[in-house]
Amino acid sequence: MKTFKLLIITFFACSLLAKGQNTEFKITTWNVEWLSCSENGPSNEDLQMNNAAKVIKAMNADVVAMQEIGTSSSYATIDTLVKRLGNEWAGSIVAWSADNCDQNLAIVYRKSKVQLVSATLMSNAGSSYNWSSGRFPVLYNLNLIAGTNTIPVALINIHAKATGDESSYTRRKAASESLKDLLDGSTYNTKNVILLGDYNDYLTGTQCKSCSPAVSPYNNFVLDTENYKGLTGDLWDNNYNSPVIDNIIISNELFANYTNTVLRETVAAQTVSSFTSTTSDHYPVSAVFSFAGGNGGQTGCENFSFSETFGESLGNFSAFSAEGTQTWGWDSRYGAVMSGYQNSVANLNNDWLISPALDLSGNSAATLSFEHAVNFGGSETDLLQNHTLWITDSYNTTQAPASNWTKLNISTMPSGNSWTFVNSGDINIPANMLKNNVRIAFKYLSNSTVASTWEIRNLSISGQCIDTQINNSKAEENSTIRVSNGRISIESKTAAPVVIYDFTGRILYTSADTQYTEFTATQQGIYLVRCGNKVSKVVVGRK
Repeated sequence: MKTFKLLIITFFACSLLAKGQNTEFKITTWNVEWLSCSENGPSNEDLQMNNAAKVIKAMNADVVAMQEIGTSSSYATIDTLVKRLGNEWAGSIVAWSADNCDQNLAIVYRKSKVQLVSATLMSNAGSSYNWSSGRFPVLYNLNLIAGTNTIPVALINIHAKATGDESSYTRRKAASESLKDLLDGSTYNTKNVILLGDYNDYLTGTQCKSCSPAVSPYNNFVLDTENYKGLTGDLWDNNYNSPVIDNIIISNELFANYTNTVLRETVAAQTVSSFTSTTSDHYPVSAVFSFAGGNGGQTGCENFSFSETFGESLGNFSAFSAEGTQTWGWDSRYGAVMSGYQNSVANLNNDWLISPALDLSGNSAATLSFEHAVNFGGSETDLLQNHTLWITDSYNTTQAPASNWTKLNISTMPSGNSWTFVNSGDINIPANMLKNNVRIAFKYLSNSTVASTWEIRNLSISGQCIDTQINNSKAEENSTIRVSNGRISIESKTAAPVVIYDFTGRILYTSADTQYTEFTATQQGIYLVRCGNKVSKVVVGRK
């Protein structure tokens, strides 16, 4: 089935890129044809998943935006794909309808070059009807890592109405017009935009044979040559003997970053047998961009990244039972699972799920997060006492965890009485644990009265090396930053753009050229403030 694909929007924050080596980024769009749906698409789901991972690796892409990706409470497709890609990859999916045979939108990305900031469904991009009755675009805010520079990027992944009849053409055209109105508006009109997707139509002409005039439903973008450029107009789809429907358009802010390289990934597809019948009826389409990297692409330290989805096993985590006969296990539907309840009996247990050794040395800050659910958790006191998170730098793998472990506060706990997963929120790793040979562990307790079930998935740990973003010794002394009562105020001698990040690199606030602005911090902690070329680290204490 042919479908709309991806739209990427790139934001340049308040950063003047330093001189040094350029970093290239290959950004790809791919409809993977009903991935994980047993009713449609290739018949061998496991083979299709393996083939998808092989093709992604063969393309050597940095970001792959995908369509027709299933997801449900019983099977997390994107987790399985990331697991097969390896630890250097991560992914995200925002479902408009959580079913393995609904066509949802997802991305996978190389963690060494890309950071995920947020992902949301864009219900403001036009009517539900025109977006194929509810398949709204998904906005992914990313950071591209180019040497010492971090370049914020926002991807908008779209999957719109298919087929060549006049009604479908009209819906595609209306969706395109709504989307361009949004991008031309004040929120996006100064930002760097890349539009990728299986547009289900051409950039020149249309697959709608009965439509008159026979112009592209994306002609509104194509004709606006001052603000947009179509990159894929000359690509040809030999399978359908037509122009490609997997197209890429960029905004004028990125004209200089485009390397004039765009391709249909037929060579990568040859890494698997019978590609169109075993893997997808769409070939991926990629474009390459180049961004300047400061310090010649070399940094004094390296951002840390670790993830474990628990999508296929406990991975490199180890289970240790200090007391009781039940142990941590794995379930393909729920991830890592522990319960002291067995054969209708609540049992006494003290069980740990312990990570592999992690090297956080050289990082100035780090956080971890995960998704978890607890059912039959008892009282609130039981919930908090029986489901805890710990950290150490001196674990002896032959002995039970002891007093040298430090308890970490889990920001968000589940209700304790349902199977609903919640995100833990960002959990700060103590500064004294930013070293080598660090392990984190989930500790589960149960007794003869309360024996809950605890389920955990999608764990990630991110370390932030401040040196990769700032060099205070060379910063311009043209601005003053003050912190008072939770407010960060920035005053500059000359007007300059301002960006404020949290210590994970997530953008919290931006301002166009200004001599004075304020930002109210909602939490205590470390913030990075960039004004022009100057980047400063500030600490916000208790109000």
